[in-house]
Amino acid sequence: MGLDSQRITDSLTDDLLAGLPPGPDWSLLLEIGSERHLVRVVDGSLRREGAPGINATWDVGFAVSDEEWADFCADPPPRGATSAQALVATRGSERITGRREVWARAAPAIDRFLEALRGAQRRPVERRPDPAPPSPGFGPSVGRYLHLDDGRRIFVETAGEGPPLLCLHTAGADSRQFRGLLEDPRVTDHHQVVAFDMPWHGRSDPPDDWQHRRYRLDTETYASTVLAVADALRLDRPVLLGCSMGGAIALYLAAEHGDRFRGVCALEGGLGSPGRFVEWTHRADVDHSAFLASWVGGLIAPASPDGPRAQTLWGYASNGPGVYQGDTAFYSIDFPPIAARLGRATCPLHVFSGEYDYSATTEMSRAAAEQLGGELVVMPGRGHFPMAEDPEGLLEYLLPVLATIRDEGLR
Repeated sequence: MGLDSQRITDSLTDDLLAGLPPGPDWSLLLEIGSERHLVRVVDGSLRREGAPGINATWDVGFAVSDEEWADFCADPPPRGATSAQALVATRGSERITGRREVWARAAPAIDRFLEALRGAQRRPVERRPDPAPPSPGFGPSVGRYLHLDDGRRIFVETAGEGPPLLCLHTAGADSRQFRGLLEDPRVTDHHQVVAFDMPWHGRSDPPDDWQHRRYRLDTETYASTVLAVADALRLDRPVLLGCSMGGAIALYLAAEHGDRFRGVCALEGGLGSPGRFVEWTHRADVDHSAFLASWVGGLIAPASPDGPRAQTLWGYASNGPGVYQGDTAFYSIDFPPIAARLGRATCPLHVFSGEYDYSATTEMSRAAAEQLGGELVVMPGRGHFPMAEDPEGLLEYLLPVLATIRDEGLR
């Protein structure tokens, strides 16, 4: 069942707009089941007007059915019912009516509206505890710039000793996502962990003419960059660990260049996902940083810790304009036809899948593992960014696999 009108009115308060960027006034018709409620944002304040009359107008509508609302309020919710944006991505964008550019600008607020209404319906999902704070002083990882033969300057972080573990970040992000692995002795006592920012990402440089170009990644460029970094660092058959788009290229490298790796761990890496390329991630009339944090937020598992959850979203909010969209051009457009032709992996392959990932679903990960001859590792209760949103939750599954790869390397 939907919410009654009074509960909607009581739940939608001005504090839900805190921290969001200012912008033009806008209005929303929010429909939950049979309840219809008109909300206006005027000069940064909420005005709740109740059910609209015959003369009312609004910029954008957002509708949630009774069945969807029941899933949204379940404890825990199922995959695809974790946020307003998750509903759009998995259960259809036809729920959005009116001016979609207004929806894209308002998406972070709409996420918060639905979250507040869910909080009025049921108790919050219990989240895993935050990691213990680090000791004062320098952390164990060292960051330096690596200059490739072609002139590109790549930022690289390393920590630990042992067989190298080469880590690839997700679309629109950077190597900060691997901080949990770089600082965990259960990993660094056995591996030299190496994480780098792809060109255009994080602390790696874009081309000097970046202001006059639109970034667009493709399979050939991505694979050659990973191999070039491994060569420049003189990594001897590293274990490759990539997530999301990094997991996708890891699958490609396992099949096409498996002799270069002692093993491949593809986190949340399927054979491409056409639905993840959307125009709203790079438009002049939409703040890409606010929209992206909203767009990817539903991929985080409900029980992931608060601190890592917030830092994961900050990584998306703080990268350059058009970078996420250029990455999804690889994952959604260029890679799928190439992936369909991939043969068997020529090194040990493990494909990890978090329960709450609707970008690379467990079904997609299973198909990738079957096509390439890898082992599927299903992670109940985990999300799309396991190494960033819940490092401890990932290590429950990753540490045994890394130990197996090391043991196989000694035979």
